[in-house]
Amino acid sequence: MEEKEFLQKIEEIRKHLQEHLKKERYEHSLSVAFTSICLAMAHGVDLQKAELAGLCHDCAKYMGKKELLEACQREHIPLLPEYLEAPQVLHGIYGACYAKKHFQIDNEEILSAIYYHTLGKPAMTTLEKIVYLADYIEVRRGNREDLTAIREIAFRDLDLAVKLCLEASIAYVKEKGQHCCSLSLDALAYYQEKKEV
Repeated sequence: MEEKEFLQKIEEIRKHLQEHLKKERYEHSLSVAFTSICLAMAHGVDLQKAELAGLCHDCAKYMGKKELLEACQREHIPLLPEYLEAPQVLHGIYGACYAKKHFQIDNEEILSAIYYHTLGKPAMTTLEKIVYLADYIEVRRGNREDLTAIREIAFRDLDLAVKLCLEASIAYVKEKGQHCCSLSLDALAYYQEKKEV
């Protein structure tokens, strides 16, 4: 995409997100976009794709559970029963459709990075890993000791950083007594095995 056209698209998306998301969520989205760009620079990924995926990853976050379920049904998005038990993942699943519909993003790499940014999955693409990590490590997430370590690792070893993020996220979900999706567990098993080799 031409630079001028791309910047115009970014401006339009930002405006839309600012109108729909809470202030903190909008700021988080900007921060994830910037972090995605930085990781993309470090790992040789297209910067425009990284910025778009990072910016749009939470585009459906303003919707409530009922609204998300209705939107998924309306768009014929198949939902596993376990996703209904873990409604926090629905914004990513529907978010890919939302980005395609509202922002005319039709690049499958970008849409997939939005879709999997909460769940993760085995054998993620580099862009998927970048957005997954950027969502976790962006600056507004704080300065916990584990975050500092993962931030540093993410710029040299995406797979190790993804493994550490999955471990921390799954532990957090279990600690809260919430349902953990099998796709996240499969992703963790995949990256644990990959980093043992």
